[in-house]
Amino acid sequence: MKLPNGYGSVMKMSGKRRKPYMVRVTTGWTIDPEKGTKKQTYNVIGYAETKQEGLQMLSDYHQNPFDTKAAKMTFTDVYNAWSEAKYPTISKSNVHGYTASYNVCGTLYNKTFRDIRLAELQNVIDTCGKNYPTLRKIKVLFNQLYDYALKNDICNKDYSEFVDILKYKDKNPNKVERDIFSKAEIDRLWELKDDPFYQTVLMLIYNGCRISELLDLEKKMFILKNSISM
Repeated sequence: MKLPNGYGSVMKMSGKRRKPYMVRVTTGWTIDPEKGTKKQTYNVIGYAETKQEGLQMLSDYHQNPFDTKAAKMTFTDVYNAWSEAKYPTISKSNVHGYTASYNVCGTLYNKTFRDIRLAELQNVIDTCGKNYPTLRKIKVLFNQLYDYALKNDICNKDYSEFVDILKYKDKNPNKVERDIFSKAEIDRLWELKDDPFYQTVLMLIYNGCRISELLDLEKKMFILKNSISM
């Protein structure tokens, strides 16, 4: 079947390839000033395993055109673009959390974001060996990247919502048994409350914040009016 003029084409490339069919759309024409001939210019929108799959990609593109440059962005490209806008608006501890989550996604770095599928996202979760709280942060990173990608026409489906971490909720490979403070130990801390070091321990016990969150606190964050002295 002959495709309409200017519609695009599906061409089989030479050599042995997993996706040998190039799918491209016509973007315009160039004229050779010496020969006076006209030649089409193209944008590649993707690659397919079969010609039929390529024709379907071409049809889908014409029904819902997307930015072909954005469609070629890798996982790392999307992460960099997202983090550039996101990181200045969040705390250092949150930045550290997202960065740590990104660091375990090495298998995705160079993959075209639009081509990533659920199995590849799930593989990161299944093989990274992290505990449940960390897996939850990784999934949040996936959610954030797909939200950014959808808004910027980089992809048209959010696979992150289907990533399963619940099966690891009661399995913690890095679990550390911690002993809580006894009443006698807390009473002893209160006896030493005038020492700044013991004050820090008491604050951590009673407000429940993490050590990293405590270290991120600045003086301007405190409101001393009506505060209760120790």
